[in-house]
Amino acid sequence: MKIGELAKRTGLAASKIRFYEDIGLLQLVERKANGYRSYPPEAEVVLKLIVDGQKAGFSLDELRQLLPADLENWQHD
Repeated sequence: MKIGELAKRTGLAASKIRFYEDIGLLQLVERKANGYRSYPPEAEVVLKLIVDGQKAGFSLDELRQLLPADLENWQHD
């Protein structure tokens, strides 16, 4: 999905999504030949984890350590 769709689904501004990408919290980004970003559905999950983590009082540096590198094999129990 494009960044506009992801922004609509998450309620976040596109600039905030790009910020999370720039600082390495959101790594599920593919660049198309035309330069547009393309996000998989899992990006929505990661962004929710980031937002919820911040609401719980975690810093972005702490979240960087806690976020799963691979959502498919994430053992979150």
